[in-house]
Amino acid sequence: MPDTPIDIANAIMLQAYRIASITAYNRVEPSPRTSDFDRSLKAEVRDALWMLTRQWQLGEFQGDDAGTPVTAQILGEHTNIDRVGLPSGKVFPYDGSLPLETLVEREKLAPALSLAVQMGRYFIKLMRAKTPGISLDRFIARYPFGFTIDPNDHEGLQLYRAVNGKVFNGYQLYQDILTTDAGATETRYASWLDSVENNDLSSADRTQLKDLAAPFTAWCLRNYSQPEQAEDSAWQTEHLEYQFAAASAAGTDQKTLVADQYFEGRLDWYSVDLDSGRSLTLPSEPGPDGSTTENFVSFIPAPVSFKGMPNPRFWAMEENQTDFGKIDTSVTGLLHLLFAEFGLIYSNDWFMLPYPLQINTLCEIAGIVVTDVFGQHVLVRPAGSGPESDWQRWALFHHTDRNSTASGVSRFYLAPALLKSLEGEPLEEVNFLRDEMANMVWAVEDTVPSQAGRGTDGKEMALKETTAAPFTPAGDAKIRYVLGTAVPDNWIPFDSLCTRTHRRQRHRDPPAARAPARRQGRAGHGAYGKAGAVFCLRRGSAAERRHRAPRLSACALAERKDLPVDRPHQGSGQRRGLEQPQVRPDRADRAGRRQLLNLLARATGECTGDQPLLVFSDFPVIR
Repeated sequence: MPDTPIDIANAIMLQAYRIASITAYNRVEPSPRTSDFDRSLKAEVRDALWMLTRQWQLGEFQGDDAGTPVTAQILGEHTNIDRVGLPSGKVFPYDGSLPLETLVEREKLAPALSLAVQMGRYFIKLMRAKTPGISLDRFIARYPFGFTIDPNDHEGLQLYRAVNGKVFNGYQLYQDILTTDAGATETRYASWLDSVENNDLSSADRTQLKDLAAPFTAWCLRNYSQPEQAEDSAWQTEHLEYQFAAASAAGTDQKTLVADQYFEGRLDWYSVDLDSGRSLTLPSEPGPDGSTTENFVSFIPAPVSFKGMPNPRFWAMEENQTDFGKIDTSVTGLLHLLFAEFGLIYSNDWFMLPYPLQINTLCEIAGIVVTDVFGQHVLVRPAGSGPESDWQRWALFHHTDRNSTASGVSRFYLAPALLKSLEGEPLEEVNFLRDEMANMVWAVEDTVPSQAGRGTDGKEMALKETTAAPFTPAGDAKIRYVLGTAVPDNWIPFDSLCTRTHRRQRHRDPPAARAPARRQGRAGHGAYGKAGAVFCLRRGSAAERRHRAPRLSACALAERKDLPVDRPHQGSGQRRGLEQPQVRPDRADRAGRRQLLNLLARATGECTGDQPLLVFSDFPVIR
């Protein structure tokens, strides 16, 4: 192969060769004049008078009439909370042994395939340990899985195929262990073991199987905390939140804590408010036990310290775990600036007093007496308790009394809540979307419970096979127009009842002529209200914010019998003499389009007058 000649004259003129690139590195090394640093470490001051002058200019010689605290005495009043009231009106005694979160958020177990399998497997474990020779066939025949699994629930179907014929329904077994029929002396489970169909079992085997009921029940109660009755629940369906009240012993000085908007998922002191106008009475009220006690303790104040705190000693180096220079803030970032000022200037002026407090106790600090090194005693009252601070009262860790906003009483409730908890993936997620054109709310189930014990996609569960209606051409028409379609099964509509109170009503189900919707989650099964039930959202609540934030303007739901035409609001504004809002032209135009589309649909016979029609808002305007 011949060599290819290279044009050197053109090659050296390339861009890469015309601009020279020179890389240089500089190395900085210290060059000390001496190897002895003793004199430098002495930090000698050449002009001591100049240092004193600078201290005088900066005000360091101005002393305060104060001394270092050496002891502190605290007087507090402790009140024990001994009862809890639920929205149903029932009041239960409470001793704090069960976390208050569990007592408030627990519900009755609902039968499910995953729960039945879990309970059945544990009972089989007990049987193999105590009665290994007894066959499971009798239990499988007695307690079969009678669950209807949706065809779109693939995980549930797989679980059912895996355990059918191998494991029995443990949930039904648990119910038989707890249930005693009228006139019977034994439970259903014990009566079944003594029945004729179990004559092949010896008396010893029957006794051993009956003895398994106690550890099995203890295991269920240890894993699942349930109320005695289904109505003994603090969950409020209409508001999507928990409501409860807790109080001390009955009497003239009974203190009541109320939580009517608890939805955070973690119960703490800020979840409840004081309500001096409410009282809770137990069915059998115990005698006076002195629930309010005084607690007088004395401590040695300890200076507040944190990682990276500036050290007052000259040659003491701070740890670099807190870098105040990296605080990214502006002149309006007051919280960041206050934090930096506290950490750099006033941190060594604060002291801490450890005050022990039992859980489930409502504490009121009457006062703190601090004694300094000069023997002076200073009384420290709660923040905001003086009459001069009524107009700007503010306090931290302070419960608000709903009946007395100007109360100077400072109380703090140490709730018996969980320190740490394990939370899995949500079993159900429902988004509330506001449809401004139809003036209604949609509850869209994004995640619904599966029979396998986990959450599954709500859109996938709502899929169903539909067959189009037979096409009958009108004249020589080749195609037909469908003006309306049905919404998916995981979209639940709510109609508006009262705009001022944000109340919504579950939309009526479709007529019997249409195929029934397969509802999977709570919203479909009536946990958020059956058809016609009231659904209320408070202003500022979490559910109301989720309902207000999204905008759904792609479609509008119109009812045949009563077309929703936009009209001026006939609310409190008219009674108060305010100017009524007028219908905007675009709103009126949309209303006219909906009327026209509904008339066209009735004329073409696409749907009857009792069926809802879904009209798309991007339909071309017909003038």
